[in-house]
Amino acid sequence: MGGEAVGHCLFFLLTFLLVLSPPSASAEVVRFGVMPAADPASLEQALVGLVSYLEEATGDEILLSVARDYRELADRLREGSLDLAWLNTASYVRLTDEMPQVGYLVTYMERDRTTGEVTDHYRALLVTLKRSGIASLEEARGKILAFTDPLSTSGCVYPRLMLCRLGIDERSHFRKVFFLRRHDRVIEALLSGAVDVGAVSEGILVKARRERGDLFAVLAASDPIPLSALVAASHVPQQRRELYRRVLTAIPADHPFLEEMWRHLSWPAAGFSVRDDAFYDSAREALAHVF
Repeated sequence: MGGEAVGHCLFFLLTFLLVLSPPSASAEVVRFGVMPAADPASLEQALVGLVSYLEEATGDEILLSVARDYRELADRLREGSLDLAWLNTASYVRLTDEMPQVGYLVTYMERDRTTGEVTDHYRALLVTLKRSGIASLEEARGKILAFTDPLSTSGCVYPRLMLCRLGIDERSHFRKVFFLRRHDRVIEALLSGAVDVGAVSEGILVKARRERGDLFAVLAASDPIPLSALVAASHVPQQRRELYRRVLTAIPADHPFLEEMWRHLSWPAAGFSVRDDAFYDSAREALAHVF
């Protein structure tokens, strides 16, 4: 067979293979919304590695956006302007109970950087500055309290439950109560003296101590809280949901994304795992006491 004939054969063979499995046939633009658990710049820096990993593993283009607040993230899932979302625990429970067609994908996991133990829980804290002289929540009577967002799991929902269980009515116990939207803003308000007690996640306190020193005292800690969840919007087909679940649970233990989460957020990320729906029942019980 002559060179020209061989060339024609190769051309038709390659064309046939491309028709069978075109590299971009299943690729999509995927709109990925993230909860505003920290300042947007830090979140975006922390998630660069995850976005790159998802793009390489799926062939999709991932468009990352940080929601202005927790309500906006849930609303965008409802209206279909997001395909994937990283929801805080309270939003996940509320949204999926309301819209079961929103598809759970995976639960975010963390690793204790001292013991190496992987966990699927974290805690909410009520903290003050050591220099405040406040040694208990009872001693905080007449002081100023800061929550984050009303729908924040560790910045409001669980701290409210903690206060309720102690018989403390936030409206009468504290002189003022503010909602500062983000955990980092609560830390800044404490340091500036604008508030006396703040509700934050334990991860945010770790970050604050790393950056500001051992200035903080913990007044109360919550029961273990199920970690946050990644979900697919109702319009995402089951096949695509399964693809992203496989890819997320397969992220390597040494992937740069995990270290970037620690560097930018002080979140000791350990990847993702699948839990059943009952895993979030304790959060449902907590929400029932608060809302």
